[in-house]
Amino acid sequence: MERKNSILLVISILLIVGSVLLAGYTSVMNWTPLAEVEESVNSAGETVQGGTATLDEDIKTPASYAGQVVNFLVAGIDYNTTDATAGVSRGKLTDVLMVVQIDLENGSVSALQIPRDTWVGTNVSSTGKINAVYALSGIDGVAEVIYDRMLIPIDHYVTVDMDGFIAIVDAIGGVTIDIDETFTLEGVTFTPGTHTLSGIEAEKFVRERHSRSGGDIGRINAQRQFLAAMLSEMKTLSASELTSLASIVMQNVTTDLSVGTALSLVQEILKMDTDNMSFYMIPGQTGTAYNGQSIWSAHKEELAAVLNDHFRPYSEKVPAENLGIEEIANSTDIYDDNSATVTDILEGDDEEQEDNAA
Repeated sequence: MERKNSILLVISILLIVGSVLLAGYTSVMNWTPLAEVEESVNSAGETVQGGTATLDEDIKTPASYAGQVVNFLVAGIDYNTTDATAGVSRGKLTDVLMVVQIDLENGSVSALQIPRDTWVGTNVSSTGKINAVYALSGIDGVAEVIYDRMLIPIDHYVTVDMDGFIAIVDAIGGVTIDIDETFTLEGVTFTPGTHTLSGIEAEKFVRERHSRSGGDIGRINAQRQFLAAMLSEMKTLSASELTSLASIVMQNVTTDLSVGTALSLVQEILKMDTDNMSFYMIPGQTGTAYNGQSIWSAHKEELAAVLNDHFRPYSEKVPAENLGIEEIANSTDIYDDNSATVTDILEGDDEEQEDNAA
């Protein structure tokens, strides 16, 4: 029973922080990290066939406090996915992007959600948005852009493609979730009420933003809601079902985590409480960039505060003027505080904040 509960907890936490621990769990089960999907282009402009990407040592946590905190780049990649119901083929966009920090000393997890339209400049992205960096530079390029713009060290990465997301949801029998508005994406319509979403339906639920209230921020909050609902589904699975799920996960997860690192992190995270697991988002607003693109503009002062308060527990604070991210617009503070703990999400205590933001 103790081992079963441990497996459940590891998987549950993993889903909440965006698959970081799924990689750890499957490593515990003696699988090796999966090679990167087919091919990508690294930050040097070179095509990479298979193999895991290597992050530059210069962007990793300094040795002086490396044993206290570990930072992960977590990406959900819309990678050459063909939707079986709508016949839609999509490119290599990181529609889900987070930096997840595991504070080993304080026993906490903090996830910084990065809106897909966050402006990072046309010198690193074909559109100037962060979600297009991966197609040009690979996951190591994304890590470098995040480090350059926000000065957050990136130690490891985990990527999950959308086909893998669909397969995982279907493998657990779908995810039941309460939907409070009507919207449609690629031929699938969602209506208010309690629904059990299949993998394809879930993929659309976490991706849609145009016909959902709140746009990209509404999608980010929906992703939090979905992860919490998925947690509840995972808790109903037996140890054997979870073991079967692990093999499906590893067909679609890419990571540079070693087995030893994963084992160490799993042991630490098992001690943590969901009150100490929190989501944050880059403060900012929608705006129009120089190239006419509709983008998410970070608010530099507020972003510096979030990073200093929640993502620099052992390093010196960094003033806003030192951040490399450009502020395009700053005329509203409605999304300058969009945070919630995992406990809040599971208990629905973050709904008032979301209603106020909307």
